[in-house]
Amino acid sequence: MPKVIHLNLRVDPTQYIPQIREVPGYDYIHLVRQPKYMVNLSLLNEKVQYLSEIFSPVDYVEKNKLSLIHAHHGQLGLLMLPFKEETNLPLVTSFRGRDATLANQPVGYLDGMKMLFEQGECFFPVCQHLAHRINLWGCPADKIRVLYGGVDLNLFPYKGPNLQGTQNIFSIGRLVEKKGHHVLMQAFKKIKAKFPRATLTIIGGGELESYIKSLAAQLNLGTSFRLLNRVPKSQVPELMGQADIFCAPSLTASNGDVEGIPNTIKEAMATGIPVVATNHAGIPEIITNNQDGILVRENDVDHLAQALEFMLLNRQLWEGYALAARQNVEQNFDQTKQLLLQAKYYDELLGGSR
Repeated sequence: MPKVIHLNLRVDPTQYIPQIREVPGYDYIHLVRQPKYMVNLSLLNEKVQYLSEIFSPVDYVEKNKLSLIHAHHGQLGLLMLPFKEETNLPLVTSFRGRDATLANQPVGYLDGMKMLFEQGECFFPVCQHLAHRINLWGCPADKIRVLYGGVDLNLFPYKGPNLQGTQNIFSIGRLVEKKGHHVLMQAFKKIKAKFPRATLTIIGGGELESYIKSLAAQLNLGTSFRLLNRVPKSQVPELMGQADIFCAPSLTASNGDVEGIPNTIKEAMATGIPVVATNHAGIPEIITNNQDGILVRENDVDHLAQALEFMLLNRQLWEGYALAARQNVEQNFDQTKQLLLQAKYYDELLGGSR
């Protein structure tokens, strides 16, 4: 069985990904740069190793019988170029969001990416939007393979929309600007008088926590608003079961940072929760407006408020949206299918077939 060396940003529950550990027909080593990126020690095992402790790439490749390098971020692909040059292994690089922008990147990042595009064998952007981005930067189209992040449909079985009369709006994501939580909170304030029983729950932690709490007080949201900032990933499906509407108000941050396609959208759609999201980055690749969800302009409080009001007033449409969304996820974002596609792309690079 061929073995792939995967370099990831860190090892924690969000980065302990199937695209490393569950690719059919491929063994793996989960590499991180150095021990400080081993964020969750409970996930440490013999397959987690450190790039900083590899003194001879050639010996390391021979000892571990490695066939391929897969870097799971643009900057990590650049970091692995010397390793590739010394070992002659093919190099695959995934692009997931900010790494396909110049948002908060070091000086010379774009020049480095152009070198990576020239020397790397294949690139896996997580949506067509990012594929277009790196192509504009100079990545040859014939090296690009869009590989969507998949949903484990066993963890997110279809339950269908809640038709019992509650009005619980949920959003999940790190508390950073590009997630657009502040826009959602302002939109929620606009509809609150018309829907006094409505609630808004945001699940996530991050650098904007104090700002989000301050904004909630400023908007006088009171007990209709909850911020849950330390929720284990294992509890997310249960919490999502309380949602009547899922909202992903993503936007382009002031520094240029963007999303790919938030996994939370896929999970909500798989579960059967009606989704309202923005026409941002790769999101229109998964949601067709008024077919399997509602799309609004990004960073537009009024448009988002109108969409939330429309959804709350038209509960009879929810089941149609939910069924179409589940079918979409099953066809295009099923984790099993995406992992098989990833294995197929590996096979093509290594000259094999499955």
